[in-house]
Amino acid sequence: MYKLSSRKRLAQDVFNVDLLFLEHLAANEGNFRVFKIKQGEKDRQVEVPKVVLERIHRRIFNLLERIEKPDYLHSGVRGRSYITNAKVHVGAVPLVKLDLKKFYPSVDGARVSRFFTNTMLCSPDVAALLTRLCTFENHVPTGSCVSQLLAFFAAKPMLDELHVLAANAGLRDSCYVDDLTWSGNGATPAFLWAAKLVVHRHGFKYHKDRCFAARDQKLVTGVMLDGNRIAVLPSKEFELWKSIQALGGFRPQERIMAINSLIGSAVAAGQIEARFLRRLQRLLQVKAAAIAEEALR
Repeated sequence: MYKLSSRKRLAQDVFNVDLLFLEHLAANEGNFRVFKIKQGEKDRQVEVPKVVLERIHRRIFNLLERIEKPDYLHSGVRGRSYITNAKVHVGAVPLVKLDLKKFYPSVDGARVSRFFTNTMLCSPDVAALLTRLCTFENHVPTGSCVSQLLAFFAAKPMLDELHVLAANAGLRDSCYVDDLTWSGNGATPAFLWAAKLVVHRHGFKYHKDRCFAARDQKLVTGVMLDGNRIAVLPSKEFELWKSIQALGGFRPQERIMAINSLIGSAVAAGQIEARFLRRLQRLLQVKAAAIAEEALR
């Protein structure tokens, strides 16, 4: 897409479709399935592109994925995760963090258009067409494969400025979607206030700001930092233990389905603390036994 100046080439060379088809798709207001899911005590709206537009989004995602990312980014980067994001800040040092409030809804069409125009150097008409294809009601959709990277690149001018601010203060910094974290001796309330001013100046809002002293246990993207080690949250460990204990009350087929849903949690916990790999092995043994029992029924 870099320096693309022809909508016809965008349609044919990038998406392998006719330009008229692409324009009709961009103008279609029924391109998304919209529904709500429960997230804690709140209902969160999810906007998922339908099949045809999803293919377009998948192609854009594959192209954006090729762009080199800054070292501070841990979301949407192969080999990185919320766990690597937390590991950046291991150590008995002060830590501050904040979340960007309603991040995807805040990345509006104007920000997306500026990314395609100023960074990708697309012509205005190509940028406008790409913006219409990538947005729902003038913002990045919450349920698309392209949203995470597109939102990052659209917000990158602010995030780069925050990175420079952190470097000047001698801090380690990381970004995971809308979670921003800084650690080091200069991670003070005064630094956090300076970061908030940058966020506000770029037109974003923030919430869930926290300051931790060096000796505190710290929570970063769902991972507990305790001195020089990372740990699974006690509440998550108890939830996993309770779910495993309940497996005995299921019939074989139900037990297999329940184990399949638990394996991901056990793998994630094992990446944080190796002792959880024993629980993963036990789950796999129980699953094998349930499969054998089901086969004999």
